[in-house]
Amino acid sequence: MKPASFRIVLGISGALLAGAALPLSAWSQEAPRAVFVTPATPAEKEIQGVGDFAIDRLMLTMVNEVKVALDSGTPQEAVDMCHLTGLATSGPIPGLPRINAIKFTSQKIRTSANTPDAADKLALDYFGQTPVVGAAQSHSLVQRIDTPNSEPEWRVYKPVAVTSKCLICHGNPADQSPALRGKLKALFPEDQATGYKVGEWRGVIRVTVGETPSTIP
Repeated sequence: MKPASFRIVLGISGALLAGAALPLSAWSQEAPRAVFVTPATPAEKEIQGVGDFAIDRLMLTMVNEVKVALDSGTPQEAVDMCHLTGLATSGPIPGLPRINAIKFTSQKIRTSANTPDAADKLALDYFGQTPVVGAAQSHSLVQRIDTPNSEPEWRVYKPVAVTSKCLICHGNPADQSPALRGKLKALFPEDQATGYKVGEWRGVIRVTVGETPSTIP
């Protein structure tokens, strides 16, 4: 999906470890570390709520964009609108002033733009313990990244499930038309994101939530 495809219609998509720290690397004074947080304080609950709202808006937008794109053309014509590569952006987001960054990432990436960083990998490992998305994975995951001499970074993650429409591009490559397969190979020569089934876990949408609204230029 191109960044324009959630075009700001953005202006408008195991138990949680209770406060346990999961280090990104061996902790030192200079190294950041990521901690999964069970929101308890009003500020933490607010951060989770802001993140949930933003992700739900993004996911709804994606569903609508995919439907429109597939209904109005062939699958290969719709690829540019449907893929999730565009969900990798930073900076103030119009319509979502507390959101400082948006990213889709997965254990099976389609392109390097969606490569998980160390903190993302911890969230992917958490959700990956149950590869089928169901009620147990419908909740969001809140993460705080602590860096010495800096304000903490707050991230909220939600899992993304594979739908029947997703399978057009993410199912068995043998089921794809030569035209579609050629388009996908041209766009994503190192594509790993195939072979899924309906209901399986595709990856996560992550938003970075600021403690105060960002200024939109």
